[in-house]
Amino acid sequence: MYFQLTGTQVRLLGSMHLFPATSRRTPPWVAEAYDWADALVFESDPATILPFLKADAHPDAAQLRPLMRDEAWTQLRALWPTDGLLAPLETLRPWAALIVAPTLLQQVVEGVERRMLRSALAQAKPYRYLESARDVAVALESIPLEAIAAALDMLMADRGEPQRTLERMHAAWLEGDLHAIQQIAVEAPMFNLAGIRQAILDVRNRAWAARLSELLDVRERTLVVVGALHLCGPGNLPDCLARPVQAVF
Repeated sequence: MYFQLTGTQVRLLGSMHLFPATSRRTPPWVAEAYDWADALVFESDPATILPFLKADAHPDAAQLRPLMRDEAWTQLRALWPTDGLLAPLETLRPWAALIVAPTLLQQVVEGVERRMLRSALAQAKPYRYLESARDVAVALESIPLEAIAAALDMLMADRGEPQRTLERMHAAWLEGDLHAIQQIAVEAPMFNLAGIRQAILDVRNRAWAARLSELLDVRERTLVVVGALHLCGPGNLPDCLARPVQAVF
């Protein structure tokens, strides 16, 4: 879960972006990693993705309607906020509906990145991002519409799944058990559909590896913080980097 890239001043930390509201504990190796680092690298700035959630010219999310079960669509619309940046559902890009919907069914508190960023700002510790919001949007735009509709159908059929999965992943993460995290992901409906894992994890891992290769000669101790799922399974980030790693924890 916390690795040193051999022969470099770069370490990789597998994070949880959000914690279950009932279990806010952070393992000690997260604080140790932050204290070790002179500089931080995060995935992307979540606030900058907001302008990309809405369709530019036509209601893209309406394309989901014919592909979803009537009952599932009705439940999704009832779940959706009626005002704010995410409303109405029909104006969102389909991938945005897919990403946002599980969070509407979870009870969460902020995770690793928000906590580290707050400390970095207070201490003037430098930080940067691996990708832009546009990079994220382009990757997620590649998810087949049929896969998005199927995932949302399954989500509405088992609305407790997102919270259960989050709690199981958090428990495995606290133990530093990447194998368990991978098994939990395999069992989650979203990652069993063609194109979803590829867009969310694989495509981005390859792009990140290319960008991280430019950091491998830096002298300052640099901590790269990415979601734990990026460090396990086929096409994981360490494999994409094609460099030996050793576990710090």
